[in-house]
Amino acid sequence: MKVLAVVLVLLSTSAAWAAGTSMYEKGSFGKIGIDLSNRTSLQRGAKYFVNYCLSCHPAKHSRYKRVADDLGISEDLMKNNMIFTEQKFGDLMTVAMKREDAMDWFLGIDPPDLSTHVRAIGPQAVYEFLKTFYIDETRPFGVNNLHLPNTAMPHVLFNLQGSQKAVFHGEADENGREHPVFDRFEMEHPGVLSEEEYEQVVVDTVNFLAYLSEPAQLVRKKIGIGVLFFLAVLGTLSYFLKKNYWMDIH
Repeated sequence: MKVLAVVLVLLSTSAAWAAGTSMYEKGSFGKIGIDLSNRTSLQRGAKYFVNYCLSCHPAKHSRYKRVADDLGISEDLMKNNMIFTEQKFGDLMTVAMKREDAMDWFLGIDPPDLSTHVRAIGPQAVYEFLKTFYIDETRPFGVNNLHLPNTAMPHVLFNLQGSQKAVFHGEADENGREHPVFDRFEMEHPGVLSEEEYEQVVVDTVNFLAYLSEPAQLVRKKIGIGVLFFLAVLGTLSYFLKKNYWMDIH
């Protein structure tokens, strides 16, 4: 029953994220290129994750030590700059916030575990989500999101990106009903980063979250290449051995 409940939550969440693409063309803000070989990007993404995400979103299937070992971060650096609670170096990346409090503070939504959620919805969805917050005074946190309308999450990166306004125009569907369609964003209050710098922050963060959702990727792909090479050599040797066995048979 627990497994079934988890599956239903992931499916419903994925459907909710997908529903947000109706007001704009998916991919119009660019395509995220995941590069797990870029260790520098992963290290920067880990920094942004623990500073801006980990206070609300747990990563209960990952440990600080595993992240440090995989990304080449020393134990002292991790302890002094990336663990802000009383947690130990070998502990899971959990949050102190109680689920009941989260439900009260975030409009009945429990912030999802980012060690599994990103794999369920895909890195592209997270990339577009982080780029499409806009000012909406009707929402409890003063912002809305183009990719995930009526999101319960505040724009935690607003000081980096700034506050932007979304401009829409009306468009009639096949039934004659008018619905809003996104035109463009207009920056109202610039952040501390330029557009290009914020783009890099988003790419690094999503890159790290893609790693976090399946850390074994770093090893699995290397092993896979070795296995394919071994099979190629074995296949070649087997072919010539077969020819040698059958050379005198007509």
